[in-house]
Amino acid sequence: MIKINFKKYIALFCLLIGGVMLTSCGEVPDVEGGELIKKARDAYSSLDSARVTMTNIGTGKIEQEFVFKYDEKGILTYSYKGESAKSSYAQFNNGLESYTDENGKVTHLVRGDKDFAAYSKDAKHPQADKGLIIYQPASVEEAEVTEEDGITHVHHKYDLDKISPELEEGEATAFYADYYFKGDELLYFTEQTNVIIDDEKYTYSYKIEITDKNAVERVENPVDISKAE
Repeated sequence: MIKINFKKYIALFCLLIGGVMLTSCGEVPDVEGGELIKKARDAYSSLDSARVTMTNIGTGKIEQEFVFKYDEKGILTYSYKGESAKSSYAQFNNGLESYTDENGKVTHLVRGDKDFAAYSKDAKHPQADKGLIIYQPASVEEAEVTEEDGITHVHHKYDLDKISPELEEGEATAFYADYYFKGDELLYFTEQTNVIIDDEKYTYSYKIEITDKNAVERVENPVDISKAE
């Protein structure tokens, strides 16, 4: 079973289903739309910088943002910020030091500290790698590709017996990923999770956009460093 761990403080799937697509019998066959998605994953992984936003489709609010940029030596600087109704998280890391704000508690780490992690083009951050764009063909139970007004729509329904989402609360009953292409270019993709909480049904729908491709000039620190412990 594939376990999806998407920021424990946000009740939604968060980009990191990626993973290995090999079995003992060799590579898992693509499902419909797979070739387009793999090209988009490779294109994203090759970027020198970008901005990724996850917008709540119901409210129109951006709930997560990830910005990254590699320097001339291939060292990654990134910022992340996300929030839900119950929690918040922000982080900045430039390969030498990091600041993290988890629910108002700010911590500061430097290279050499036990829990410090640095990333580069050779050791990518998960959200700066191809796994950001979800695609696990062995776990897709329904796949469909349609065309409308020059836009290619790829729809995948995932088998919850093969993936195990971690939610802030409740139980997932369905997960869908939809991708929208113009030619080979991924315009955006969406993720929808149906959840039952205390016998009530809820739907979490998010739009993920990748912008400022190779155009990020500076990664700003979203953490108030004056509060660092």
